[in-house]
Amino acid sequence: MPAWNRRGFIAAGLGLAGCARFDRPSLPWLYRTTQENIDQPPLIVIPGAFGSSLRDQRSGREIWPGSSGNLLVSNYTDLELEIDPATLQPVKREVRAYNIFEQGLGRDFYGPVLRTLQGAGGYARCGECEQPHPGRRNFYVYSYDFRLDNVTAVRGLHEMIERIRSYTGNPRQTFDILAHSNGGLIARYYARYGTTELPESGPFTPTYAGAPAIRRLLQVGTPNLGTLQPVLSFVRGEEIGLRNIPPEVMATCQAPPQIMPHPAIPWLVDTAGGALSLHLHDLSTWAELRQGVFDPDVAGRTIARHGGGEAGRSYLALLREYVARQLHFGGRFAESLSLPGGLQDVQPYVFGGDCAPTLARLVVERAHEGYRLRESIRAIAHPVPGIDYEPLMFEPGDTVVTRSSLLGRRTLNVAAPREEVESMRVTHSVFLCERHQSLTGNPSFQDNLLNALLSIDPV
Repeated sequence: MPAWNRRGFIAAGLGLAGCARFDRPSLPWLYRTTQENIDQPPLIVIPGAFGSSLRDQRSGREIWPGSSGNLLVSNYTDLELEIDPATLQPVKREVRAYNIFEQGLGRDFYGPVLRTLQGAGGYARCGECEQPHPGRRNFYVYSYDFRLDNVTAVRGLHEMIERIRSYTGNPRQTFDILAHSNGGLIARYYARYGTTELPESGPFTPTYAGAPAIRRLLQVGTPNLGTLQPVLSFVRGEEIGLRNIPPEVMATCQAPPQIMPHPAIPWLVDTAGGALSLHLHDLSTWAELRQGVFDPDVAGRTIARHGGGEAGRSYLALLREYVARQLHFGGRFAESLSLPGGLQDVQPYVFGGDCAPTLARLVVERAHEGYRLRESIRAIAHPVPGIDYEPLMFEPGDTVVTRSSLLGRRTLNVAAPREEVESMRVTHSVFLCERHQSLTGNPSFQDNLLNALLSIDPV
């Protein structure tokens, strides 16, 4: 029986207070002493894929994300890009990325981190073409059309940086960049290559043209060596609410292949547990597996949606040719960022999750109608007895990005996952028990974020 003397009562009281205090960090209290230190570079926030709102300028209609009803039941076929058959490039449409996706269907996405920056962080938000607020810390949001290739987004980032520099009157103004998911790949390419186009073949020549503009790069859940999520979106569509964005629509987007796993990483195993040497970024692999635009159901819908008959078949042939080009450049983009960096390379702060089993490899299973790609152990119809598929298919991560991809560490041998090659150096890493979509709203992440942003540079 507890002794409820004064000492015991005080100890119990301190224990209860401790539980309350350590439930979540009090960010305004922690960073109250930094409020008067306004000598901070402008901050640019870059969301991940699907993190920017898109508006059709001709109709004025928001094509992503739109209303909560759209998020729940739309298949978003309006996101399909028109293909120029002469150049195999998307036909330019009057679509503008104009805002960050803060919340939808009752869930906060980027809203919490923006509120923390404006609250405990003491930042003032500036419009895209707005001059910094005098006497304040300032941050901007860089919205981009996430369907287009990442180098297009890089050019837009550079334009924003130069525009803000013109406002400050300082052509060498540096910036902090907070980048979630694919946004981190955009920032890293800019730091290493500036606005240089991705070469179709041959060696990569880093210029580090963007590096002097970046004081600190803070990556959150960035798939530095890719993720299987865009592979799945090519196979079964992108899951949104109760519906999917169809694979044939996702196939018209340039960016997904640039977020797929690095070409050197085994991404496919058979039911015997062996890694298969099928090149993810080669169209013939998709044809052999009868997946994506070679899935008979996807092909049939594509033909029907584009006129049927000869017209539909001609479009399907064009789409496959287009996908072949995007897959090739996707592999090139991954390779451009996995080269060992020089002394001028920006070394990011890395934040991510590592508590959840995260899909790292798919299992290919032969079926009577061809092949099936299995993303769940339970879905394997005929597993080989004695094979432990859990470590073959899953690695620690945030449900979307594995820890090894986050850190830029290539696992080259499925049978010996400890054999890793490091292709990226980081300044500091922080790991959380959080899902990919919720990382930026995690209170511990926000605490570490403000500490990294507001700490004083060593002299």
